[in-house]
Amino acid sequence: MATPNDTHHHIYAERNEDPRKRQRTVPMEVLSLGYSRTGTMTLKAALEILGYPTWHWVTMAENPPDLSMWAEALEAKFQPDSALKPFGRAEFDNLLGHWAACTDQPAAIFAEELVNAYPDAKVVLVDREVEKWYTSFSSTVIAGSASPFIPLAARVSPGFLGQMARQTDLICKYYFHVPQPRERWPLVNNKEHFDTWRANARATYLAHNEMVRRVTPPERLLSFNLADGWEPLCNFLGKPVPAVSFPRVNETEVVQQKIQLYIAESFKRSAISFARVMLPVLVALVASVWWAYFQ
Repeated sequence: MATPNDTHHHIYAERNEDPRKRQRTVPMEVLSLGYSRTGTMTLKAALEILGYPTWHWVTMAENPPDLSMWAEALEAKFQPDSALKPFGRAEFDNLLGHWAACTDQPAAIFAEELVNAYPDAKVVLVDREVEKWYTSFSSTVIAGSASPFIPLAARVSPGFLGQMARQTDLICKYYFHVPQPRERWPLVNNKEHFDTWRANARATYLAHNEMVRRVTPPERLLSFNLADGWEPLCNFLGKPVPAVSFPRVNETEVVQQKIQLYIAESFKRSAISFARVMLPVLVALVASVWWAYFQ
């Protein structure tokens, strides 16, 4: 069974590449547009076995500036009074230029834009039974976001977890129609916010799947059940069936552990940064005391 460290090993990497300077290096061939918690990590693993480098939500952790650009994409899409221009092919090439496939949010929220931007790409929709999806989504994404340590971690790591929280808040407000904002102060009760998110989740999920079917030409769309394994996916993509078992990633375990790793990494890096700033100050203080009393 895959673990967080061997499934996505570049957690919170030390990179700060400007995504707006990124160019497309491989053609976009597969758009997996099922929403989060429909087996997106499993599908990422399967597509990569088939030879498609695949973008996933966790990929943003390899280059934190991508988080900010995706948040800008959400603002441009959902805020009519925003000065930002809605994203098109050029901007999606910036964000997804190194990958031949993409899966998970926030990319899936831009299903219509991506279907139009990449007319030669095939579209896969994993339509998980709604109650199974809700149980998984509520216990991982919502429960993880509800951690009282998230606002504190966002404050000590504004460039990483701060941007991740910004992105999550935009998705809550505009995609899940959660009107009350999350209180960003540490250890404040946000129960009403997260209760509304849970109450709206099922309808949002069903509307998302309906939207993907509506905007995708039928000949480009595969409605896929992960339990069916390689054959329908390979037939749709024109690939031979691999001589390995279809991957099964325990997505719930991976997501829960990744959230913990992100928080821990943010606190660790903040502590290191604080120590780097304070060490010269302490050295100077000790030196001044020594000079004052012993010279």
